[in-house]
Amino acid sequence: MSSAEAVFLPCKSLDEYRAAVARFADSATSPVPVWTGAREDLLDGVALAEDVYPARRAVRPCATGVVLGTALPEPVLRAARPLALTWVTDVDDLPGSGSVLVVGAYPELTAEKLRPLVDATHRSSRNLFLLTGRDVHSVSWMIAKQYAAPDARGPVGMFSALDSASPVPGVEWFGADDMRHRDIQGLALNRVWRRLLFHGNGTEDQLHLGQFTVCGLSPAGDREPGRQGPKCAFGLGCVKPEDKLVPARAVRAAELVLANCFSGPFADHGAYDPKYLGLLAAVDGAAQTVVATLFACDAQRPEVLAWLGAADRGSAARALNDRLADINPYPAFVQVGLQAPAAHEPVVPGDDIEDRDAAGSYLREVGGRLSGLLDSGLTAQDHPLRPRLRPLADTVLRDTVRTVTGSAPERRAALAALAKEVTSLDLALAQRFAKHRDDPVFDFSTYFGERSVAEEWTALDAACACGSPLDGYLHRGVVPQVTDTVRGVCARCGDVYNALVGAPLLRVDTPIGGAPGTSVTVRVEAVAQRAGTVNLGIVPSPTIRVRVRPTLRRVEVAAGQSARAEFTVEIEEDAVPQLYCLLPFAVHDLGIAVSRVYFAVAPDERERE
Repeated sequence: MSSAEAVFLPCKSLDEYRAAVARFADSATSPVPVWTGAREDLLDGVALAEDVYPARRAVRPCATGVVLGTALPEPVLRAARPLALTWVTDVDDLPGSGSVLVVGAYPELTAEKLRPLVDATHRSSRNLFLLTGRDVHSVSWMIAKQYAAPDARGPVGMFSALDSASPVPGVEWFGADDMRHRDIQGLALNRVWRRLLFHGNGTEDQLHLGQFTVCGLSPAGDREPGRQGPKCAFGLGCVKPEDKLVPARAVRAAELVLANCFSGPFADHGAYDPKYLGLLAAVDGAAQTVVATLFACDAQRPEVLAWLGAADRGSAARALNDRLADINPYPAFVQVGLQAPAAHEPVVPGDDIEDRDAAGSYLREVGGRLSGLLDSGLTAQDHPLRPRLRPLADTVLRDTVRTVTGSAPERRAALAALAKEVTSLDLALAQRFAKHRDDPVFDFSTYFGERSVAEEWTALDAACACGSPLDGYLHRGVVPQVTDTVRGVCARCGDVYNALVGAPLLRVDTPIGGAPGTSVTVRVEAVAQRAGTVNLGIVPSPTIRVRVRPTLRRVEVAAGQSARAEFTVEIEEDAVPQLYCLLPFAVHDLGIAVSRVYFAVAPDERERE
């Protein structure tokens, strides 16, 4: 893969990495930055990963994230932020529901800090994910790999020295007999795997596969004084033939499972030095998901079969722990990395839309919205975004449309370029709405509604903020330049929802209001049809004296996934008590949705007592 096509961008200095993270945050096509520092071994891992991941992907963020310790600089934290919807400052602040992401260097992953969380999430059947590494550079690398898309057609493999039963169809299956007669080293290292499980006896630094061994030795760093190590730590060679070692860091697999005892123990466990830990070696390699064991583990064929069926569950570790529970009531497996690779979707429409018909549908939708913004009269000639909207529309007409019938690589490249500019314009529109309530595009529903005909009732999977169901009505433009819209009507509150057809479905949870000088939390949720970045914000009615923080939230989502964000509405001390409204909105793929929710400012009743 050439440097222009590389998925990852290694950065030696922190300043170089900081700048690369900023570019990455604003672009759907920029390579994913990695702060390697002086770690030459990480460059080997990056090179291997370029064989595993052909493109970027949209992550499915966890519900809540927490960072352990203070060793991670701000650029690393910024790269991690999209991986969770909300962040808390301490493990004790994590909520009792929803998936959890823990980020921190390996020395921070102690039993004292994490064992209660591991047990609690296991008991409540919640997913727990870790992002860790032997140092800050390994953590940066593990974060970067979460944004990479493995080849969905890649093989799934299983190497077991303990399983002698018949192979499972559809899996590259190497059982106990194969360990005696096959070149396991060559089979494991000479292929690129989507998912791969190693199953055998061993602890910490090694997983035995007959005469072969999966080895956790790393060239990074020196053994810490006082820490234990295997024979090789004392210059006594390896317990197995060294020409039959399979270095964990050299395996090219998107998901790697080390099913042996203590392959990933807590940092304060009385085990081998981190230099010899299989989990950390795998983290430094190509794998974006590494599943390892905290304790002794008695996994057998039932657990292997559970892992094979875990691709769509989101957590291989959870699937393994659930199946193991009949003989092992506490969780033995832990997962470093987010959802299983098969559960992810690509980041840009160019990859998300594989067939020509779907690609054409995307282009028609974006092209129709551009026509509505440019040719309907909605925006005047001096509107600040027209100089960007017109060239994009011309690109759709002249260049991109021709590639729909072309080869897949040509089509993907053109759609990726289009998606990049659409994502940038989505942000520009959202910023206009947040700062300019009178922007004509924000009032699209009135403009297009006056030039449309209400044709039919349509199902609308949303409710008014008051809790009542919404009746949806399709408004069809009389002329092609007028974009079709959907209106949601509440029997109690009236016309409260307006969106372009195909825009994100918007839901809002907000309190009735508050007293002057107080603040309230408003939760906004939008479901996008395609993967990408959804922009969320709230515009107050012109007469209410409030401040909304933050101005915008940008949430990366997969197709059909909910983008969730919280906003704080601060009511000014001199706000006049009366009933107002807030206008939450969502923007994605030039599709706009706006809700109207009532919001009351009332005197503090306690002041009257």
